[in-house]
Amino acid sequence: MKKFNIGLLLVVGMLIAFGTIGPASAKSSNETPSFNLTTEQWTGHNFTFIALPADKQSSGYDIYTIDNAARGFEGDQSARIPYAKHAGKQVKVTEVIPFPAGPNQNEFMVYMTVNDTREKLVGRTMRGQLEGLVLTADLTNAKKQFLGKTLYPKLRELPGLYVPGSNETPASVPVPIGSPVTVVDVYAGNQSHEPIWLVVSFNGEKAVMPIAYSWTNIPVSAWAKTAPWQEVLFTEDPRLSLGWSHSLWYQIESGNVEKGMTKGQVMLSWGKPQKSEANDSAWIYGNKKINFAGDLVHSVETITDTH
Repeated sequence: MKKFNIGLLLVVGMLIAFGTIGPASAKSSNETPSFNLTTEQWTGHNFTFIALPADKQSSGYDIYTIDNAARGFEGDQSARIPYAKHAGKQVKVTEVIPFPAGPNQNEFMVYMTVNDTREKLVGRTMRGQLEGLVLTADLTNAKKQFLGKTLYPKLRELPGLYVPGSNETPASVPVPIGSPVTVVDVYAGNQSHEPIWLVVSFNGEKAVMPIAYSWTNIPVSAWAKTAPWQEVLFTEDPRLSLGWSHSLWYQIESGNVEKGMTKGQVMLSWGKPQKSEANDSAWIYGNKKINFAGDLVHSVETITDTH
């Protein structure tokens, strides 16, 4: 089947605000190798449709059949492919075509074929990301690496596991930072930035630990040198592997920051800063400013102007 008029899509694409294209892919330092693929490198790779949040399922995926794509990119939401017929299905990317989206900026038309039905689809990236998809290899590798393993979350609480058919919103599950949880299931979640859900058991309760396994299909501006899942979990007991004192762990578990802590310890205690200043030597959390001398906390001050 011939592709529809790409010129129309380029005109529509120029009207939307986009992000930048990042550097070439690189392997992360995971125990299990994973793909960090920029959008240009997707051709030939399989992706899986993730779930959508309940309030977005009726709208379907922001991806279109070839015949309906022109209408869809002009804003007709009825042209979107339906959720029920595509959730969990795999597609293979057959072609990626860049188009200009601003000064020194590109976005991409991504052509796909559904593996079992051979349906031809196309989507348009925003900031280099195509919502609703996870790299199938990431899901496979996450299952291989984490299923049945004991992990140690860097979070104080995890989302509760939704029970199908229930009208109740699951309560979050408190988990002391660095406490052991067991991974009992792994599947595609419903958020593109953290598309894989590790279902974990802690003290008889089940919870969800959302992760991204690689930086594929995440805006390149957010990429880091380490695997994205390392931001939310330890693979070894940190109380043994890191050698920190009991008093330091008490401060972290209590949500305190004190002079002499490292940036990594501050991240565990307070999470990511709202912003950083002075070449990352100062972190801002609301009305609190943490000043660093190198990697160590030098002082914590209260500020009145957070702008």
